[in-house]
Amino acid sequence: MTHHPTRFGARWCPRALAVVAATAALILGAASAAQAHNILVGTSPAGGSTATVVPAQVTLTFNEPALALGTEIIVTGPAGQEQSGATVLVNNTVTEHLLPGSPAGAYTVIWRATSADGHPVSGKFSFTATSPSPGQHSSATPATASSTSAPASVSGQSTTLWWALAAALVVVLLVVFIRTRKPRTTPHDERDPES
Repeated sequence: MTHHPTRFGARWCPRALAVVAATAALILGAASAAQAHNILVGTSPAGGSTATVVPAQVTLTFNEPALALGTEIIVTGPAGQEQSGATVLVNNTVTEHLLPGSPAGAYTVIWRATSADGHPVSGKFSFTATSPSPGQHSSATPATASSTSAPASVSGQSTTLWWALAAALVVVLLVVFIRTRKPRTTPHDERDPES
């Protein structure tokens, strides 16, 4: 029987290339989405540090600018929440001012930032101050105190979801490719004559 690799290749090659291209696009797309989230590169004060006085503000620095919607910082000290006013975004920094006269002690900073791709990232760190900040402490409720719960940590979950979706779509494409591929047959007029 005469084999015709050219005919077989012509039929099989476009489908194989389509599957490979779709797989590569899905994997690269999932990787790009995972890498598009903002990354926290530094804080002031630093996490785990001890300051001589309670700082006037807490600043977070990201690798790229964040979106204002959904971005916030909640600072809790010995007397409760100590942030004052709205969170301020300037380029790739996010700042929250603290109330004057904030007491000495341990502070926890809970933050959430909306990445440029719309996905939120979040985290938490702590620092300690040995002396209160200057000024008279106000008993008024901070302007941003409406958010009493810690923001959900979703950056890892969204990354996992992207990879799971990519893997599922790759499997579906491979199944469709295998089921729709027709078995190779040699045309009747090209078969070797029987002896």
